[in-house]
Amino acid sequence: MIRFLEYTATFVLLLILQEFVFDNINFGGVVNPYIYIMFLILLPLDIPGWLLLLLGFGAGVAVDFMSGIAGLHAIVSTWLAFVRPTVVGLLLGKDFVYEGGIPTAGRVGAGKFLRYVAAMVLLFDIPFFILEDLSGSVGVIVLRIVLSSAFSVGIIYFLHLPFVHTQLKV
Repeated sequence: MIRFLEYTATFVLLLILQEFVFDNINFGGVVNPYIYIMFLILLPLDIPGWLLLLLGFGAGVAVDFMSGIAGLHAIVSTWLAFVRPTVVGLLLGKDFVYEGGIPTAGRVGAGKFLRYVAAMVLLFDIPFFILEDLSGSVGVIVLRIVLSSAFSVGIIYFLHLPFVHTQLKV
């Protein structure tokens, strides 16, 4: 029950930060960091697939509701939850999945963790920015993906540092 409350508090904090801080960051209409996906990135590795999908959808719906976007975050967050087990298996290794726990730089190594976060952020940002601006210039969309992803990866890395020391386990 305590771990449930810790994850709930983490999600609420990330949702508040997303809405009141990071949604207001917009460098020239190009950089839009989405850090609430850190919640999905740091979920336990051995979480059941159905629960992961449900949490991904719920996280997206919550951000859609707060930001007034009709369904875009729900679609892309559910997609991210769907591909997460494959990304974890490919980039972190199956041994970590069987052991459970949360993926942090302290647990899997800084290099592996950064590759994992970068892959997850790109898998979120690519469909998000394409769907958000279907009629936009390809160059602008690619620039938004690259810059927003780089900014998001840096922020998520530094925001995850408290988790390195607490090592939440389910």
